[in-house]
This record gives sequence, C-alpha cells and structure tokens, in this order.
Amino acid sequence: MQTIVAGTDFTKSSLNACAYAAMLAEKYKCRIVLFNLLDVSWIHANSGLFLLDMYRTKRKNEHKAKKQLEDLKASYPGLEITTFVSSGSFKKEIKNFTEHHQVKLIVMGLAEKNRFYKSVYGSHGVDVAGKLDAPVIIVPEQFKKHTLTHAVLAVDNSEKLHSASLKEFEFLIKTMKPKVDVLHCRTKDEIFEPAKGVVKLNNVSYKIEVIPAKNLEKGISKFNTEKTVDLVTVISKKHSLFYNFFAESNTRNIAFDAKVPVMAIHE
Repeated sequence: MQTIVAGTDFTKSSLNACAYAAMLAEKYKCRIVLFNLLDVSWIHANSGLFLLDMYRTKRKNEHKAKKQLEDLKASYPGLEITTFVSSGSFKKEIKNFTEHHQVKLIVMGLAEKNRFYKSVYGSHGVDVAGKLDAPVIIVPEQFKKHTLTHAVLAVDNSEKLHSASLKEFEFLIKTMKPKVDVLHCRTKDEIFEPAKGVVKLNNVSYKIEVIPAKNLEKGISKFNTEKTVDLVTVISKKHSLFYNFFAESNTRNIAFDAKVPVMAIHE
C-alpha cells in the first residue's frame, strides 16, 4: 500500500508536520507511518562510553507514538495509521524504509527559531531533502493552515526539467487541485536574458513567470507575500557541484523566509 512517512520526535514542529501529513494521506487515499528514531543518550565514565536505558527509551517513544496515533485517528477516523520506532542513523533508516516500502512522500517539521539561529539550525528533514527517491516536504512550525490551494514550482531557466522529476508534483496537483504557478527568480548575476518558456504539467502548459530577486528564497518569499502561496516545490539537482550544500540551505531558507511548506524533489 502506498505510504506517506511522517517524521516525529514529539516536538511541536513534528506534531504539526504529522497533522499536515495526515491531511495529505487522506487526500491521497494512502496510509501514514509515524516514523521515530531514538535519541540515544551516552555518558562518559572512567571505564568509557555507556549506552543508557535504550530499552526504556524505546518503550517510552512507542507509548508517545501510540498516543500521537490515537490523536490523529480522532481527527482522521478513516485513515490507516501505523508507527515505526527504531534506532540508528536517521539518513540510513529513512533511506532503507523508503526503498522497501511504497513511499509517496516524506513529511518533516522545521522548528521556528530566531534569525540568528536560522543560519545554523539544521534538522533531519532539510538534511535529506532532495536526496531520497521520495519527495520530502518540510513544514514550518508556524504553518497551521494544513490546506493546499496554491502551489508554486520554482525552476532554473538555464536547466532542462525532466518529466520523471516532476511526476510526484504532477500527482500532487492532480490530487489536491491547487492553483499552480511556475516561477523563475532572476538574480543580478545572471548573464543571459531568460527565455519566455512554458512547463507542461499533466498536459497543461504553464507559463514561466520571471521576477527579479536577490536570491531564490527572497524571490519566493516576495512572490508568496503577493500571491498567498501555501506550497513551494524545488528541484534538487544531483549534478550540481554544491548539491549537498544547496539541497539543505535552500530548502531551509525558503521554508523560513516564505513560512510555507517546501517540497524538495531530487532530479
């Protein structure tokens, strides 16, 4: 059965993201898995490092996950919800889970922090955004609307878009039926004038709208302020020299600045 994975560590931001994932799962008519990796505690003693209370911590997290499941069931009684509590490397475990299940989307929360902390804050969600076979949606903690009425696809005019990269975005807009805009943020350091092109999604042609901006996140934030967007989709290009850096920083900064969910899709 097709699955939406919702990462949870029981913080406010992750609980909010799980509620958003439940909304999507209901529309997608698929199940949702509450995915939790143990935060294992270590201490240093004269005899070395010791793993403390792993069994007790796992039981505690299983209890929290069950309570979260029951709360979501109350809001979405027809939804199939299961839990997955394990330990290990988050990247490795989520990649393995994605490869062995029919995962449509992975939804993660992003905690609300001040501007200084924004520059150094990282999360499991932004760390894997654009790097897995399934798209990753990062939901800012302050985004409480949990609807999808206006989606933006951010594109780079200098790169070709491949249909395989867009199939999940096409499925999302076909299922949720939001208004769709395709946007290119033109920065001052671009040498060539952008071509007036179109992007075809579900056999519908969308004109690429070009706006001047300092960078991608500022352009999207400006567009969001003017048009009230509630989902931004970005394509993470693996061949980029700075792939690992931009997949994380762009996704995080867009989510912080635009204050709306960001879906990262790998090329």
